[in-house]
Amino acid sequence: MSGLFGVIDTKGSAEGIAKTAYYGVFSLQHRGQESAGIAVNNNGTFMVHKAPGQVADIFDDITLSALNGQCAVCHARGGSDRETGTDAIQPILIKSSAGNIAMSSDSVILNADELRDNLKSMGAIFQTNIDSELILSLFSRNRIGTESCEEALLKTMKDMKGVYALVLMTENKLIGVRDPHGMRPLALAKKGDMYMLSSENCAFDALDAEFIRDLEPGEIISISKDGVKSVFFEQDKTSEQRVKDGKVCIFEYVYVARPDSVIDNTSIFDSRYRAGQALAKEHPCDCDLVIGAPDSGNAAALGFADGLGVPYGMGLLKNRYVGRTFIKSTQEQRELAVRMKFAVLKTAVAGKRIAIVDDSLVRGTTTKHIIRFLKDNGAKEVHVRLASPEVKFPCCYGVNASKGTDLPATRMSVEEIRDMIGADSLGYISLASLSASLDGIHCGTCSACFDGNYVAGQEESSDSVHNVQYN
Repeated sequence: MSGLFGVIDTKGSAEGIAKTAYYGVFSLQHRGQESAGIAVNNNGTFMVHKAPGQVADIFDDITLSALNGQCAVCHARGGSDRETGTDAIQPILIKSSAGNIAMSSDSVILNADELRDNLKSMGAIFQTNIDSELILSLFSRNRIGTESCEEALLKTMKDMKGVYALVLMTENKLIGVRDPHGMRPLALAKKGDMYMLSSENCAFDALDAEFIRDLEPGEIISISKDGVKSVFFEQDKTSEQRVKDGKVCIFEYVYVARPDSVIDNTSIFDSRYRAGQALAKEHPCDCDLVIGAPDSGNAAALGFADGLGVPYGMGLLKNRYVGRTFIKSTQEQRELAVRMKFAVLKTAVAGKRIAIVDDSLVRGTTTKHIIRFLKDNGAKEVHVRLASPEVKFPCCYGVNASKGTDLPATRMSVEEIRDMIGADSLGYISLASLSASLDGIHCGTCSACFDGNYVAGQEESSDSVHNVQYN
């Protein structure tokens, strides 16, 4: 997954846009730590600064002071074992017959190879194989035969198969797009004369902006000095139907999103807490202390402890200077990051039966190391509880585990996984209970990684999910 942010001043002021963009994408750093970038529009002149690394390391006051403009789009990119080099860093800029365009995407286009081959046969040239460049190339070609950017985007959406959220900047507009399934989150906010688009509303909170709403599945929202306008991919549906038919990725609630965010009317923290309570009913255990695997397991751990009536406390310390291990690109990188990431509070765990609650177990690398750390530091027993079901199916929509062979649950029983990670017991929440924890959500969810129901289809190849592009 990636973090998207965009901002436009509808009165045309260039004051503070770059810093607003910086704080917006900084608030989304948890969604991607491989690279980041900001592009600005200064009266039709586009400038961009992007680099590998994290937001705070890439931008400083000198850089931001040079990025003057009335509009900006930003990107924080998650890990990928396919995309390397600076050309793959977003936002992507192009010059087309319709003028300058910049775009950031959080996307997986399943028919990317077919689209790219068709465009190449018509003379298109590609510097990378990332989705963003492909989408922009397709959009710019569609723009030639259409009267507006919105019409060209509708045509582009008809051509593409997959899931995506897009934030585009033209010479006079900021545009947000959410795919017809609503798989990727995207939300709208306002502060004074500025409108903002973001993958999560936690960025709006950081900027003291007023959250307006989540974009609907299939919505194209355009913001300019003339105001805010929307068109929809499925215009024959009512707003209620589009939202109800939406399928946001359930892993947003399990792991990806920040706990203080609210996505499609459901609090991330509250849903994780309720999942922990449900887990305590389904898989209780005899323990002296409940701890969370920081940070995405903490809310579920608190709910689990409250459900059991057992104390919740600190058992692991997290090195805040190490990024999220799950979204590292290679297994070697993930293992090294785990060894550097956690430390055990010896006095808290020594001689005790510990229940550790984590958000999920995908490959098992992190969990295995944590259990060993706890036992090496005196824990009498370590019981693992997971606030999501077994990840049995490879995700072709963006979670960086693209092959079934990466997933222990595809070939091992729960008992075999327990033995592999070295836990004294292991329990997963049921999919029914996880879904029930999303109280108040006003759309459906995609849970393909748990149930194999690929709501947006799969890549058309002999190994249908081995060759997707991660942005």
